[in-house]
Amino acid sequence: MTRQIVVEPLTIEAFQPYGDVIQLEGQRNIITANQGTARRVNHVARLVNLREASGPAVQNARPNMCIFSSAPRPTADGRFTVGLLERHPFSSQVFLPIHQRGVRDADPDTPCYLVIVAENGPDDKPDLATIRAFAATPTQGVNYKANSWHSPMVVIGRRVDFAVLVWENGVPLQDCEEAPISPVVVDLRPSFGPAPAASKL
Repeated sequence: MTRQIVVEPLTIEAFQPYGDVIQLEGQRNIITANQGTARRVNHVARLVNLREASGPAVQNARPNMCIFSSAPRPTADGRFTVGLLERHPFSSQVFLPIHQRGVRDADPDTPCYLVIVAENGPDDKPDLATIRAFAATPTQGVNYKANSWHSPMVVIGRRVDFAVLVWENGVPLQDCEEAPISPVVVDLRPSFGPAPAASKL
């Protein structure tokens, strides 16, 4: 039987087992900066490169700040089906939305992408009993912990551009490991409405 889950709002507390939510609201250590014209939050994400502590068999890596321009994924009847998870064994990975195509005066509380995660199982593969999906808004970024299973980026409705930071060394299985999974259906309707916006590139 196909596993089905329901999307949840993305919150700092709910996402803690998998990484960090990068947002201003809900932070406790806000200070003022720029002569009082800005609010600043330090250390909103734990950025790590574990290769240096992993011994000579693992080549060191460099930080790669890149841009992902992510097209919307197909949905059906307010649902999305995920069949693949991935992890970065030695690096955290940050996704920060920087632009949502074709949207003027976007509501900052309207979600535009999914964050799908799972814990590692005893077989060193994703434990589908723990899989969860979160609805993220344009004002929320995420930082996946090193070795945290997650879906490749899933944008809903319209293309979104992301700034991404990850440590890479060019060795495929050290940079990114993929794991096909039995299909899991995510019910998007609680956060994206009865019929998410038609996909537009």
